[in-house]
Amino acid sequence: MNRILCSLTIWAVLALSTAAAEDQKPAVKESAAPVGKVDDKNPSIWMKKKLDYSQNILAGITLEDFDKIADNARAMKGLGKFEGFVRSRNAAYTRQLQLFEETNDEIIRQADNDNVEGVALAFTQLTINCVNCHKVLRQHVKSGGAK
Repeated sequence: MNRILCSLTIWAVLALSTAAAEDQKPAVKESAAPVGKVDDKNPSIWMKKKLDYSQNILAGITLEDFDKIADNARAMKGLGKFEGFVRSRNAAYTRQLQLFEETNDEIIRQADNDNVEGVALAFTQLTINCVNCHKVLRQHVKSGGAK
């Protein structure tokens, strides 16, 4: 029951945040890869949201806006947990997700301590984690794993 409630809450937050973001952007038709499929030319809605959050974290670092950093890192953490639930059958992805979560937690800790250098270092590690995770996902698809 808790898992279902958590999933529904995350979906609702994602839907509301997506709707709010769309209200602020000009209407542009974008295609997205189906949920769970790795497609570098048409990323999934999860990847688009994670990219938005990470861009906001970078903006927060440049402005030393620690609330912006922490808020976006927390939102990205929630989204990562939901995506992890969906992709949990891929053990290599699960390992990468664990590293992502630990690094994202470090961004939150450093932002809560108003430490811009610590946030920047953790954000750099997060970027490396993202690159490695995408390598894993592409390899999984190439090897005939679930798409």
